[in-house]
Amino acid sequence: MSSKSLTEAELDDALARALLNEPSTAAWFLSRTKFASEVASCEFCRCNNPWSRVRLEVPNALTGELEPLMKDCETDVLAVFATSDRRRLALHIENKLAGGSFTPNQPELYEARKSQWKRRRKLGEYTDACTVLIAPREFYEKHSDRAAIFDCYISHEDISKYVPEFGAPTTIVV
Repeated sequence: MSSKSLTEAELDDALARALLNEPSTAAWFLSRTKFASEVASCEFCRCNNPWSRVRLEVPNALTGELEPLMKDCETDVLAVFATSDRRRLALHIENKLAGGSFTPNQPELYEARKSQWKRRRKLGEYTDACTVLIAPREFYEKHSDRAAIFDCYISHEDISKYVPEFGAPTTIVV
């Protein structure tokens, strides 16, 4: 284990490299998602903050009526897997550090983004997707109500068995 503190961006990069270059790690990670029964390889992975404007319906704080919210937002790691029958399955991965928190509507924006980004060429042209929260168990327990909005959760502690950087100390960069 390294004594150097790692930032969220450094962990994103380590995960993206592992998903693209280590088939056993990619298969393990995919097996922890709704695509567990799929045999697929990671063919596209971005951790350079792919972003776009996303539309989301949110309740008005006073009336409770749904109102449109347009927000520029990003996915920490976008990984697209290809199956033998040419289907493309995407993982929209949000990485949190132990001391972090969610921004307003962040989990809901991930959900909206996964459908709004489908079939976009620059984003891997995927046809099905799921959202994945990766975070230390401490973060998940503290924010379990908001974390449950993601399709699945994988702990940093579990990931560290495949990507050692996730076992290193981390630094929150604001």
